[in-house]
Amino acid sequence: MSARDQAPAPTAQDQADQHDLRIHRAKQLARPVMHAGVKKFIAGFCWHKGDREMVVYMEGSAEPVRPADITILEQPT
Repeated sequence: MSARDQAPAPTAQDQADQHDLRIHRAKQLARPVMHAGVKKFIAGFCWHKGDREMVVYMEGSAEPVRPADITILEQPT
């Protein structure tokens, strides 16, 4: 396998996009995530016009949360 056959290393934007997709999936499947050291569920998320990242809302709280503050919990297979 040559260096040309290897996929390029993911950029910071690629990693952020993947994290956003994992947040979508956790919401769709009602899977818990970790925020501030506590397991919580995602109530919703949105992109406000002009924002570079989504805003996430957790169940039981009206305060917006940055996606970077959420840890996706691995699910057993």
